[in-house]
This record gives sequence, C-alpha cells and structure tokens, in this order.
Amino acid sequence: MLETQPIYLPQNIRFLRKKHQLSQEELASKVGLNRGNIASYEKGTAEPKICNLLKLATVLGVSLRDLTEKNLSSIINGHGKYPLNGHAGMDYTALENYLNKAEELQTVVSSLYNCHCFKIKNIEVKDKDTQVLVSNFEQLYEITHNLLHSHQELLKLVKNKPVVPSGISGSGATA
Repeated sequence: MLETQPIYLPQNIRFLRKKHQLSQEELASKVGLNRGNIASYEKGTAEPKICNLLKLATVLGVSLRDLTEKNLSSIINGHGKYPLNGHAGMDYTALENYLNKAEELQTVVSSLYNCHCFKIKNIEVKDKDTQVLVSNFEQLYEITHNLLHSHQELLKLVKNKPVVPSGISGSGATA
C-alpha cells in the first residue's frame, strides 16, 4: 500500500508570506490572484492550479517540491538551512563538506602525481610501453586536475550566488 506524504502547502504559504512580511492582498497581487484565493489556499479549502503554484513558489523563493512537501517553518526556524534569498533548500553544511572533500581530493591527486614524477625520474630504461603508460597517466592527471578545479569553482559559485528554481522564470520574484 502506498504511503501518503503529508501536504504542507497551506501552512507553508502562510508561514512564508509572513516571513516575507506580505499581506494576503500583497501576495495575491504578486501572483496575479485575489486575496480570497490566498486565504483559501492558507485554510486548505482550495488548491492552486499548477501555474499559480509555480508563481507562488517563485515569489516565496522556494522550490515547488519544498513548498508542498516540507514543513518549512520547522526547517527555517529550527535549523536555519533554508534562507529566503533564493537559495531554496540549500544545506550550507553539506556544501562546505563538499568543498572540503574536493580540496582533500585535490591534495591526494597532487601527491599521486608527485610520486609518479619521482618514480619516473628514477627509471633508467624507458621502453615504449613505459612511455605510453607515463603519457596516459599524465593525460589522466591533467583531466582529473581540471575536473577537480571546475568542481571546486562550481561549488564556490553555488555557495555565493542566488539559485532560481529550474523551469521557473525570475520575473516577479522577490526575496
């Protein structure tokens, strides 16, 4: 039997509206609805059309999934992992861990390359097979080094720039 997931939409709309210091009338205006629609959504007596749900998520600065499936009041108030500046649902602790792991991996890769260079220097006879292996290893190192560098830059970019939920235009969004 399928387990039904709780729907947090009514309480999340109300919570986020208040967090953004918006009246029902102001939120309705930003979404293109009337105050009664917002009141009905917050009471749970009506459900928004998908297009209005997308607009609500954009205006309130959260992902559609989080708006409907997570109790945002406990996340924002309890753990501070859901800032209202467009970084929808971003876990900064996890992001910092990824950055640290990328730096550690960069150190390991550099150490392997240094070991490789030391060993190659001490090999007196370099037959054709050894030369091919050395060339392949150096190409692999270069690719790995560039990939790790790009990974670190991407993580830093995500950490420092606002993220707009995919598939949603930024027009009308305020944080």
